[in-house]
Amino acid sequence: MRRKLVGSLLCFAMGGLTGGALSAAEPVTGLLWSGQFGSALVWAAQPAQVHFDAARFDTLTARVLSDIFDSAAARGIPTAPLVDRALEGAARKVSGARILNAVRELSLALSDAREALGAESTLDELKAGASALRAGIDESTLRSVRASRPGRTIELPLVVLTDIVGRGVPGHEARDAVTRIMRIPQNADEALMGLQSTVAKNSLRGPGMALQALNRYVKGTVSGGPPPSTPVTTDRKPIRPPPP
Repeated sequence: MRRKLVGSLLCFAMGGLTGGALSAAEPVTGLLWSGQFGSALVWAAQPAQVHFDAARFDTLTARVLSDIFDSAAARGIPTAPLVDRALEGAARKVSGARILNAVRELSLALSDAREALGAESTLDELKAGASALRAGIDESTLRSVRASRPGRTIELPLVVLTDIVGRGVPGHEARDAVTRIMRIPQNADEALMGLQSTVAKNSLRGPGMALQALNRYVKGTVSGGPPPSTPVTTDRKPIRPPPP
């Protein structure tokens, strides 16, 4: 029975390997040891739990990973994305050294995102912020995005910002476009997805064309006129960049 239970829990923890990052609703708050080092390490989260199976790693890698998780939790950094990254590396048969480097880099990016976005940021916001930072977007831009939407989630604006920068739009141009659209009184999220779609379509013709399309779209959207792009529909989903 215990083996079946642990297997079920690990299936939950590894859901991100095929479907993206783990979807824990709250930051992980601590580490609970279960048996010796070969047993599952259980990271307590609210309301769910994230489970890290140390037996999937060599002894040294598992010990260093546990230290990284402890350090992150002590600093208030959510550990669910870190556990997910480690498990993803194990599933892909990546070396222990590469797994440790990837987890350390993600921990640093999450820490920097938390510093820029604030301690009350949600897990999804921190992951989007970490992706933005690793794409070369600076912390001041993250703070500008946060200031443009007080009291509301900024996950989508950060996703759109990261995507259009990745398609060749200069960072300051992308920041200004996203923050201007965020301030429009109605349907800002739909307009942001329309911006992302417009840039993606025109980036195939080169970064210069993507920037021109961005400027036309923002001008039309902010002025209240119809933006020069395919009409935005409510069922359109944002294009998410690769995880940080």
